[in-house]
Amino acid sequence: MKAVAVVGFKGSGKTALATKLVRILSSRGYRVAALKHAHGSLTLSPTDSAKLFEAGAAVALAVSQEAVEILERRSLALSEALSLLRSYDFLVAEGFKESFPGVRVAVVRSGEELEKLTHPLTIAAYAPSGSVAGASVPVYGPGEEEELAGLIEEKAFEPPAGLDCGSCRYGSCVALAAAVLRGEASPRDCAVLSSKVKVLVDGKPIDLNPFVQNLFKRVVIAMVTTLKGVPEKARTLRIEVEE
Repeated sequence: MKAVAVVGFKGSGKTALATKLVRILSSRGYRVAALKHAHGSLTLSPTDSAKLFEAGAAVALAVSQEAVEILERRSLALSEALSLLRSYDFLVAEGFKESFPGVRVAVVRSGEELEKLTHPLTIAAYAPSGSVAGASVPVYGPGEEEELAGLIEEKAFEPPAGLDCGSCRYGSCVALAAAVLRGEASPRDCAVLSSKVKVLVDGKPIDLNPFVQNLFKRVVIAMVTTLKGVPEKARTLRIEVEE
């Protein structure tokens, strides 16, 4: 999964650009996922499913032949959201300017805003009202979204897990991502993404930091190797538990 974050200050036009990028990337044949960072509680639209949810339902589903809407009472960290969406070709995230471990496009209204949003992972800026002076990255404007999408296709990569486990030599997921962008590292340098220990719950992957990976591996192997009929040189182990 390649990923890009659209970042900017409130009212800058982040949602408008993210929507255009989703539309363009989808038209190019990608299966695109979208992720929005909502500050505070969500403002729900006045749909029937939202009314059921606000009435106290733990989960509310609206199902049609074209789409499924899910409202669920749970918190979700960025790392968990990334893990859930890795089966898609492209992720367009809106927000997460402090923590997103992937390339980003800054939506700006002035050179001052661009200066505040410039980051080692910033690959471009988008100025809805025109050009921005003194930019250190390419600046795109209205009518140039296709070209911007092309740059994103070229520069984007799979983001690290987002756990900041400290197990890679870069110390944080954002630092590792910056090294990937510079061509000095690979997303597989992420100790979580390169793990040979996989845990899926109801088909959903659960990212594990290296300590937990090793704990799972040692405990499970110790138990299984004591069982009769287990080959001495077995290399793969899979356990399924239904409850």
